[in-house]
Amino acid sequence: MTRRPEKQKLFSRMGRAQGLIVVAVLLAPLRVLHAQEEPAPAQEVEASPVALPAVQLHGFVSQGAFLTTSNNYLGNSTHGSAEFTEAALNVSSEVADRLRVGLQLFTRDVGPIGDYKLTLDWAFLDYRFKEWLGMRAGRVKMPFGLYNEVNDVPGGRLPILLPQSIYPVSSRDFLLALTGASLYGSPRLGEYGTLDYQVFFGTIFIDLGDSPEFIGAHTHRAGGAQALWRTPIEGLRVGPSFLNVKLDFDFQLDQMTIDQLVMNGSVPPDFDGRAQLRLHDANLLIGSVEYDIHRWLFAAEYSRYFIHAETTPPGLLPGDEDTVSERFYALVSHRPTEQLSVGGYASFQFNDVDNRSGEGLPVPHSAYQQDYAATGRYDVNEFWLFKLEAHLLRGTALLSRADNAGDPPEKTWAMFLAQTVLSF
Repeated sequence: MTRRPEKQKLFSRMGRAQGLIVVAVLLAPLRVLHAQEEPAPAQEVEASPVALPAVQLHGFVSQGAFLTTSNNYLGNSTHGSAEFTEAALNVSSEVADRLRVGLQLFTRDVGPIGDYKLTLDWAFLDYRFKEWLGMRAGRVKMPFGLYNEVNDVPGGRLPILLPQSIYPVSSRDFLLALTGASLYGSPRLGEYGTLDYQVFFGTIFIDLGDSPEFIGAHTHRAGGAQALWRTPIEGLRVGPSFLNVKLDFDFQLDQMTIDQLVMNGSVPPDFDGRAQLRLHDANLLIGSVEYDIHRWLFAAEYSRYFIHAETTPPGLLPGDEDTVSERFYALVSHRPTEQLSVGGYASFQFNDVDNRSGEGLPVPHSAYQQDYAATGRYDVNEFWLFKLEAHLLRGTALLSRADNAGDPPEKTWAMFLAQTVLSF
């Protein structure tokens, strides 16, 4: 078995893809070697040798299961669910000096999300002018926080679920990448380390699938930047990320909400429940710190979302006025042996920093969520691994109304997950 490096790189592996997907291999241009200045007679001419650019092909397929107590999460999970399948295949090649191309196809079935629909995760042209300047164009990943760019790599991290306050699984498809372009680079700062930066802009494609709540979405703009400083202290990096989005959502209110609005006199009795949420300006900021030392990794991120939104009809959501939400977590992991990794995190989300307790809301604990998670991972070999994970949660800010129709969800609940990943 190939021996992994001594130093833990919990979130560093490349994404891989396999099974469940059929993919077309990129066709790379041929590079013809110099022809002779005076070719021999036709019958003696040999075929000129050609060289094909090297193509890298990677992939993974993962299968999981999860169970929750009291509340449904990602479908009808209180009875247990095996709808936790993901697979991807990616291919990339350096087709010319400093020019790379690549793409990844992805499919998943996670509760009500995905239903094995094949999607293009990312596809790019990447040209590196200098060490401190490069450009990507196409469908490019968004560098939001420490781990958004590896959110498509289940074998490249310890947790089954990344901290949901920052990396919610339900938002993975439209927060992973945007269609547009990015500038990036890693200028050296001499004795002060290295600065990894990215600036990106474009539009976000939002596939609502068969969601019973949302029926349409339109992105006006999306863009942002990230700067992570790799300090002179080995393994320590810190820095901010910023994302700005303007978009509209069309959605259908559930009957219970419609009845409450009619009773309150907010809408007429014949209101059909069709509504619109307009995010005039959504600014997402996050500060990150990570320290990777020997077999230990420590990470923490703090984020605030500044939202300026309104609804039609007015008064449907708390976001009708400017709101600020708060999200943060702290994570620690350790690899005691080459094959075994363990760790955990505490993750927190408050939908409104001015009302963290949810006072005055019909279900106060829907305004926040606290998540205490513990994970264990065992690598059978370099291609195959297993994970077990347990969560103790207080609050229901990330729960779907559609999954929990009827009685209000319980304030305190638990979740258990298992997953196996096969990669190449």
